[in-house]
Amino acid sequence: MVITALGAGTAASALYPDFVGRRGIFVGTATGPTSYSQTTYDPVTLSQNPFYIDAFAGDALSVSGNYFVRFRPAATGTRQSWVAVWFVVSTGAQVAAAVNLSAEKIQVGLFGGQF
Repeated sequence: MVITALGAGTAASALYPDFVGRRGIFVGTATGPTSYSQTTYDPVTLSQNPFYIDAFAGDALSVSGNYFVRFRPAATGTRQSWVAVWFVVSTGAQVAAAVNLSAEKIQVGLFGGQF
């Protein structure tokens, strides 16, 4: 999953990140994977470099309303890698392996910084 900043479509014209002190507030959109993995989940990156993720501002509900996404860090501390874990709203179960979620879109907020 690549989270793309809201704005006019390019990194130079994006509305985010917006800095508060030494930390960035970032709001962006993302699309689900073409083949979901229950082992590696959905690795998360930001479209703009050199930014890293400190924390997400909660879970995300897909635009369709069929799925929700929880974000999981590899460890605690700054500059961790993150994955998105997808769940089915109607059952609460994790999405089955190999399901195509590429038609699903989410909007998320997060806090981060620059390398």
